[in-house]
Amino acid sequence: MAKHSDVVEDHYAQGALLEHILSYLEKQGINPNRLKCEDLYACDQMHARGIVATREHVEKARIKQDMHVLDVGCGIGGSARFIAATSGCRVTGIDLTQELIDVAEELTKRCGLRERIEFLMANALDMAFEDEVFDLVWTHNVIMNIEDKAGLFREFARVLKTGGRYTCSEYLQGPDGNPYYPLPWATDATTSFLVTPEELGVLLESAGFRILESQDLNATNQAFFVAARERAEKGQPPLGVNPQAFKETAGFMERVQNSGKSAREGRLTEQLFIAEKT
Repeated sequence: MAKHSDVVEDHYAQGALLEHILSYLEKQGINPNRLKCEDLYACDQMHARGIVATREHVEKARIKQDMHVLDVGCGIGGSARFIAATSGCRVTGIDLTQELIDVAEELTKRCGLRERIEFLMANALDMAFEDEVFDLVWTHNVIMNIEDKAGLFREFARVLKTGGRYTCSEYLQGPDGNPYYPLPWATDATTSFLVTPEELGVLLESAGFRILESQDLNATNQAFFVAARERAEKGQPPLGVNPQAFKETAGFMERVQNSGKSAREGRLTEQLFIAEKT
């Protein structure tokens, strides 16, 4: 039987992701050899609502220039680049999938941000960082694939400075039954480990965090998906593309539709949490 981490890595790996992204940029009239960070916003965000959601999360996180941020599950570096470019801080991004790390490094180099961002292939449950080195740990649509959330949050607390913060925007278990599969992060429930918002709060507090704020994002997400559907019905192109869609466009759309249907029926909920290490 394949290890859980291998299954997750295979889910996100594509084999030609960089080539797909560069081709997409060229079709948009963008020179891939002379990139600005904002040139990538339409194709480097691996979560729902794309750069809009990233921007809102950054505003809530209140990231300052003197911070060192750890982006866990960094994907191809979209959030990390936005954080570094808009705040001027240092960012370290980690991901389980080597291809995503390789693409993140190449795109970041082309944007001229390599001095402020480092990418490493690593398992978030066993990170090789010293204790208390980061000011903020960030996840965005990541922890759904991680079963041992108690261990994950203990590891976050370990690498955070006292008074440092953990900010996350995550899909959670809704009150009205299990979600429909496949979903963007999992083909079935064997690699999807959802908890309720209440359970997430308890897990964070047990790991030594104090919850400062939580925000339900369901209404915001639903409005976004309605607007996206209306654009499609009018024959207008989407405002952005999730890089996962380059792997299997039709299959990924089914996953997105299942996510939206699950949210509408109360089977999924997305919430943003801001927590402080005590």
